[in-house]
Amino acid sequence: MKRKLYTVLILLLAAALIFAACDNEKTGPEETPEPTETATKAPTPEPTPTPTPKPTVEPIPEDKKGFPQEDAEELFKDTFDEEDFGNYLTLQGSYMAVEDGKLIITEHWSAYSPIVDYQLGVDHSQYQISVTFSASSASTPWSSLFVGCRGPMGSVTIADKPGCFWVAFNKDAKAHVYPGGGGVYQGEQWNLKYFPIELPEGFSEAHTVTVVDCGDVIAYYMNTAEEDYYLILKITFEGEELVIHDHDGNEIWREKNMLPEEGSFLFFNHYCASQVDEIVVKGYK
Repeated sequence: MKRKLYTVLILLLAAALIFAACDNEKTGPEETPEPTETATKAPTPEPTPTPTPKPTVEPIPEDKKGFPQEDAEELFKDTFDEEDFGNYLTLQGSYMAVEDGKLIITEHWSAYSPIVDYQLGVDHSQYQISVTFSASSASTPWSSLFVGCRGPMGSVTIADKPGCFWVAFNKDAKAHVYPGGGGVYQGEQWNLKYFPIELPEGFSEAHTVTVVDCGDVIAYYMNTAEEDYYLILKITFEGEELVIHDHDGNEIWREKNMLPEEGSFLFFNHYCASQVDEIVVKGYK
């Protein structure tokens, strides 16, 4: 009887030990995960100073683009009532003189540009210059008064430099266009890099040439007996090409565009006795 009791006690003790071992196995510490890097907060960078934006203007409406605007802001005007070459940047200025309300340019070469800021889209969305002048001519088409745009800002140049658009006028009813690029012309010399276009009237009598530039369109006009603004030609840009259209909208010239996106208006007189009555520069906001 005692032996049976001892056997039962031993079995109960063994069962208790087994149960305790199993319980300890379940409640023991779980496997420790690999440590991960502790994230640290980067120092807060100093704020970047915000540049002061330049004033900008809305693009000119499509129905006004490339057309002279009578109500544009007048930025510069000279009627040559007195000699004031402080308003100009000049080359060979000794061949220019003010007499009787006109700028007299002798039959030599000289160049000049009104001092006007010309930054499209900043202060104005379109610029225009009007110059009233008469011009004689010698025996060659490059003996003319050249009216240019997209010239170097703060400087003045002549037609033997690329990257400036010119149209040359003299007494004949014909102008000569110097696109300022690298196209195929009659020869390598700058004075051969032109093509002619017909005009309704010549410049033996004074006419006004108006050049309009709004960035993606440049247009040249002149006044005639019938029209205040007769379109001489219009320039547009297609990719890397410059495209020139005539009075009727026909494409007459295409070549690689070498003009800058903006610049200054300027004039170059090349062996053509000329008289300038008035110069006006306007900007349209």
